[in-house]
Amino acid sequence: MPPAGIWVDGLVQSCIYMTMAFGMVLVFSILGILNWTHGQFYMLGAFVLYYAVTAGIPFPLGLLVSGIVIGGLGMLFERIIIKPLNTPPYGALYVTVATLALIFFFEGAAGLAFGLLPKGLATVLSGAISLGSFDITYQRLAVIIFTLVVMSAMYFVLSSTKVGLAIRAVAQEPVAASLYGISAARVSVTVMGIGCALAAMAGGIIAPVHSVEPFMGRIPMIMSLLAIVIGGLGSLTGAIVGAIILGVLNSVIAYKISFWSEVVLFMLVIIILLVRPQGLFGAAAK
Repeated sequence: MPPAGIWVDGLVQSCIYMTMAFGMVLVFSILGILNWTHGQFYMLGAFVLYYAVTAGIPFPLGLLVSGIVIGGLGMLFERIIIKPLNTPPYGALYVTVATLALIFFFEGAAGLAFGLLPKGLATVLSGAISLGSFDITYQRLAVIIFTLVVMSAMYFVLSSTKVGLAIRAVAQEPVAASLYGISAARVSVTVMGIGCALAAMAGGIIAPVHSVEPFMGRIPMIMSLLAIVIGGLGSLTGAIVGAIILGVLNSVIAYKISFWSEVVLFMLVIIILLVRPQGLFGAAAK
């Protein structure tokens, strides 16, 4: 049995994948596309947080600034690039090609602007809390608490606010929603902003734990994509469960067999899709 610290590290990884996967599923539900640059918005959010904190802005406020700045960038991204390309009959293909290409653009731009060397952010919350035979640092505990707060807030917004009801209406019945005066275009740009803001804050909250560099978004992006595939495309609950499974398993398997963990995880995803192609919480194709 792995030590308790390994399980905690897995839970921290799960929290990052969860926040990112939630945003990806939200965008997919409304726009019908997978934003392959989601990991780069995660990276840009970490850089915004890094420079905000080093400029003297308190960490919580810097995290909010990161979400707002990158969320705004995501909305601009949707208006300028996604919307013009995402038209029938090949819109999804064009968006996929464009966002894949933009991975290299964002990483190259970040490298030129911020440098290629990893940047370390000083620990914001020093110390640890003792839980019997192991300790968990306050910084890692903050990641877990932050994720719980964000996920709870998102479920409240989606279930109890006018914006959330509009998002759900467009996701379920876009034609009927338009008959009630709900603008699918406004909902699309709002959802893209929310999704990118979630990715940015995920990058920001983990910045004091890991280094900040232009290529840091690749692995979280892949893991988040695997999480929503396991959970079922379009399922918010599935994204959360898939992220927990991947984060914990990745930490535990890496403890046992080191670098083979990613191979095992990909094999697990393949097996799940062979047994249940729609994912754990997805609806079967009719």
